[in-house]
Amino acid sequence: MRDKPGILFDNESIVALYKPSGLLSVPDRYREDKISAALWILSMYPDARPLHRLDFETSGILLFCKIPEAFGWYSDQFENRSVSKTYLAITEGRIIQDDGLIDQPLFTQSTGKVIISRRGKESQTQWKVLERFLRHSYVEANPLTGRTHQIRVHFASLGHPLLCDSVYGTSGEFFLSSIKGKHRYRLGKDEETEKPLFSRTSLHSSGIEINEYKSNKRIRIECPIPRDMNVVLLKLKQYAGLKH
Repeated sequence: MRDKPGILFDNESIVALYKPSGLLSVPDRYREDKISAALWILSMYPDARPLHRLDFETSGILLFCKIPEAFGWYSDQFENRSVSKTYLAITEGRIIQDDGLIDQPLFTQSTGKVIISRRGKESQTQWKVLERFLRHSYVEANPLTGRTHQIRVHFASLGHPLLCDSVYGTSGEFFLSSIKGKHRYRLGKDEETEKPLFSRTSLHSSGIEINEYKSNKRIRIECPIPRDMNVVLLKLKQYAGLKH
């Protein structure tokens, strides 16, 4: 069953929404009737405004300011890079290094695709490996800047694009047979062809820290990894785990 949006945190000035993969953050300028996280929130909080965005295929935490007088307070924190953001991702290839900092400027082309270029804006991503598999890695990424497609492009620059990232990677859909082996995979009774185990960019916004309006208290909001990414991790552990 497809994920549904839900409230993760709610106080007088801010609301955090779980945005599932496949849901727009804000309305499409050409298709305003298409459902989005912003429209979902506005049905409950008419004055709410988004503080940031997530890509269409990215799941996780999306913050909205509920009252006009607090918008500057929260948006300034994003502008000044005092908001701490944590993402989880599955990458192609086994990353040997345990952690690192990617410091590569990013430039958005007229097509919307982002590339590394000296013409681009300063961009940094800290990362660490959480678990390695035979041909994949499970990583945590902390973007220090908030550029479009930053984590996706930065990991691709390492030679480890995110799993199922058809724009910056080489793979499209991910199949169980690719890790289990064709000879060990058997089609289901009513299957004519193998169905993909996973088919969206494997990126999830799992944590955000921000200072609360008025109190200035640091609050942390967390969101568990969604079912679809967890299934991939379980299958990687089962069929592509490293022997110690």
